Amino acid sequence: MNNLILNPFGIPEILSLVGDYLDRSDLLHCIRVSKAFHNTLVKFIWKKIQTGSHSKEPTFEALQNYKEHIEELVFYNIFPQKFRLLQGCKRLKYINCSMRSSQDFSIPNDLSNLIKAHRSTITKFLFEFKCPGLQEIWGALMECTHLEYLKIYGSQISSDETDLFFQVCKKVKHLDMSHVCIHQLPSDFMDDNADNFIFPNINALYFHHTKISNPPHPYTSSYCLGMLTRRCPRLRSLVVAGNQYDFYREAFLYRPFALPDLSKIWLYNMKIKDEDMAALLKQLTELRQLFLQGSDFGPLSIRELLAEEQEILEDGHIIRKRRNRRLCDTVEILEFIKQTGEIDGVVQAILSNCPRLKELRGPKITLTEIIAGAEWISTGLTHMSVNLEVDVGLESSEGPQMQRTAFRQLGKLTQLRVLNLTPDYSWNEEVRTLDLRLRSGLDELVNLKRLFWLFFEGDKHQRMQSEDATWIINNWPSLNDVYGIVNCEPGARTLVTDILLSHDILVEYRTFD
Repeated sequence: MNNLILNPFGIPEILSLVGDYLDRSDLLHCIRVSKAFHNTLVKFIWKKIQTGSHSKEPTFEALQNYKEHIEELVFYNIFPQKFRLLQGCKRLKYINCSMRSSQDFSIPNDLSNLIKAHRSTITKFLFEFKCPGLQEIWGALMECTHLEYLKIYGSQISSDETDLFFQVCKKVKHLDMSHVCIHQLPSDFMDDNADNFIFPNINALYFHHTKISNPPHPYTSSYCLGMLTRRCPRLRSLVVAGNQYDFYREAFLYRPFALPDLSKIWLYNMKIKDEDMAALLKQLTELRQLFLQGSDFGPLSIRELLAEEQEILEDGHIIRKRRNRRLCDTVEILEFIKQTGEIDGVVQAILSNCPRLKELRGPKITLTEIIAGAEWISTGLTHMSVNLEVDVGLESSEGPQMQRTAFRQLGKLTQLRVLNLTPDYSWNEEVRTLDLRLRSGLDELVNLKRLFWLFFEGDKHQRMQSEDATWIINNWPSLNDVYGIVNCEPGARTLVTDILLSHDILVEYRTFD
């Protein structure tokens, strides 16, 4: 009996697995190796086709020969004629048409024909076009039977398009509008008793500087977008930038609460008081991500984060019902930037109550709060950026032991990749964080084997020595960057910096001159 020896690189299934890990230049070389390589790997080359932005366009003949492999079409500022007539891309799922600088008014019509030709396969559509008159686009998207993702950038939606546009929005699961201007809402949009403007499928909603240019009197643009938001009953993820408080009031404080599945909330430059943030939290069933810029997150919000109960509507009455899990037991990302209001104890409460937390950017935590507080349980943190302030004299009798205790808490965070001890420093203010020396407890961080970035910029008091730098090299194998003045004395600073640089650890800082 003959032994049949198979070459694994002649087996299409194996070559396909390899193709998933090759970039375009590697693929172009590999298809020349053999017929088997070509026949199997050519589909990866044609999976995504891009025009403009210095990309080489395929010929019309090649496009027709390999169009069955195309899954994504990307057009930057040009929409070549050969693509306008394209049909039969049976795997085409995504069209990205970014015409930022184009004034070609034939694009909407030709693009709509391309969409219609692939209406049974398209699931994702991204469009950027500053010229008005997009009705043909919305009409074509209405014919897409599997459309799930819609992103619009820098476009204007005129009054005679809004009804059709909102009908398209009803189809999708993910709606992203950036720098979009909707001229006017349909006449019955503000009627809460009408079902015409309920968006039953949207689970992710992104508003980036989107506005209603002529909102109905006496309402504001922000209020109208807030109303749109609460009409998405399956909403899980919300990101909003460029809107005001009345968006928050209409979307979140309207009774009864309309967003039971909401778990990711990112609010940029929106001034929310602590009591209003707490009013939202008490209605949430689950919280995964919370990003706030310019808002309060104080004692009332912390209380709801830790609360065993939530508010729900039952038989027309608002009652408190026991949660299956507290919000602090589900949250994975908490970021507070430019926080206002009372902040004492907030970070300590989070670190000692949020076991699933992966990323934390918060306000100040003091050495005294750490010593007086409970043990940290956020041991899965990968990014931590908080102002860790030493508020006791390090020369005092209890100072060194207090620092070692703080280092011991930090040492539990063995998954840390980024540690920033002074994220909100100011050149005009006195900043003092932990003394990063072995004598103060640096060795308690021996298990931070994944640490990649260390920041303490703005602290003028560091006194790291050569032995501290050597310890860092030997115990933090992943460390790549150190941001901060390692020693305030120029001679010692140069010595420590050179030791770290000799092991490819970049040291960056700005002087205080």
